[in-house]
Amino acid sequence: MNSSPNLDQLTAEQLRTLAAQLLTQVDVMGKKIHRDQTIIEQLTHEIAWYKRHKFAKRSEQLSPDQGSLLDDLLDTDIAAIEAELKAVNPPVAPAEPRQQPKRTPLPAQFPRTVIRHEPENTQCACGCQLQRIGEG
Repeated sequence: MNSSPNLDQLTAEQLRTLAAQLLTQVDVMGKKIHRDQTIIEQLTHEIAWYKRHKFAKRSEQLSPDQGSLLDDLLDTDIAAIEAELKAVNPPVAPAEPRQQPKRTPLPAQFPRTVIRHEPENTQCACGCQLQRIGEG
């Protein structure tokens, strides 16, 4: 029923049939909602199962006994690589400390000119006065 009829103009029999139709429609919608909720619960359960399957700890981890089998091989390989590196790269002599430059400061009697480049606007966006770096 797309349009709502004027209930004042309907007879008692028409009101009973309208009520029966509405009850049937409510029952059908209730069953549909229940079915949809069941499907949502099933899909939620399935997603949780897939997440556990994908992100859970794997049972194919190495036992401590298996790890010790590789330790001996790794130690010998590391020792061989270190020996090769020592043969290829001779030990580096410590670097000599750098000497300070032999420049002396300019004499005080030389004239000095200070050039400052001022911006057009000396206020920041918040309205505060800008300050030079190292001053104030």
